[in-house]
Amino acid sequence: MLLLNNPRRMSGRLLPFLMLLIAALSSSGFTVMAKRMEINSRQTKPLYIAVSSGGSLDNEDGADKKRRKLLPSLSGWYMNQMDNHEVATKCVSTGFLAVVGDVCAQVLGEYLAHGNILASKSLDKLRMIAFFIDGTLFTGPLLHYVYKLYEHVYPINGGDDSKTGNSDSLKRAFVHVLFDNYVMIVAYISLMMCSTALVEGRYKSIPHEFKFDLIPNIKASYKASALGLMWLQLISFYWLPTNLRVLAVNFIDIIWVVVMSFVTHLHRH
Repeated sequence: MLLLNNPRRMSGRLLPFLMLLIAALSSSGFTVMAKRMEINSRQTKPLYIAVSSGGSLDNEDGADKKRRKLLPSLSGWYMNQMDNHEVATKCVSTGFLAVVGDVCAQVLGEYLAHGNILASKSLDKLRMIAFFIDGTLFTGPLLHYVYKLYEHVYPINGGDDSKTGNSDSLKRAFVHVLFDNYVMIVAYISLMMCSTALVEGRYKSIPHEFKFDLIPNIKASYKASALGLMWLQLISFYWLPTNLRVLAVNFIDIIWVVVMSFVTHLHRH
């Protein structure tokens, strides 16, 4: 209870944990990029053929083959949805992964406050719905159109997604990511604070939250970005075509949502 009555102390305990997690993810992200450059030409294609063809690996049983087919099946289904309903698919994905981040924030907050693991029955369902609505109706559409605008104004690969891997592309991707994390983030945070407060029935507290909590939230986001998240986003922008960047950022932003949800609800509750 002492930590609940002292939000600064509670956030102080949270920050080292999050920074270690971000650092680990950043390190693994750069390792994956390096590995990809090394093995892309000699391993990726044969492995994909083996998986998609039902298996040329002699020692696999039926369960192993099904597991190996699962990821290509899911990715194929997702890409089909992207082809037919691009904006809607991105929006629902954003909402779903925002809920994942909020659940992590609730569990972590309970553990830091009381040393307990929060049971699923004790989760704040309205708060989860609020983040789903924010991701689906606000953040998801905004990310889609903002990333399209970035690419229109300053295309990473000169307008050709098949051209990757040069220094100019890396520079352009860095400009996208820098602007997204340190300018557009104000809009993302403002929308998140407003939409979640409205859904949670705390609309009267919006002016107070903007006066006292907006700047601390922005500072927390800046720190999370500088210590890892923006570098993961840079990798995704550098390697992925435009239509997959929102999904990549959604996965990265699970940690961002943990930070924002935790900080926002310290005072809201």
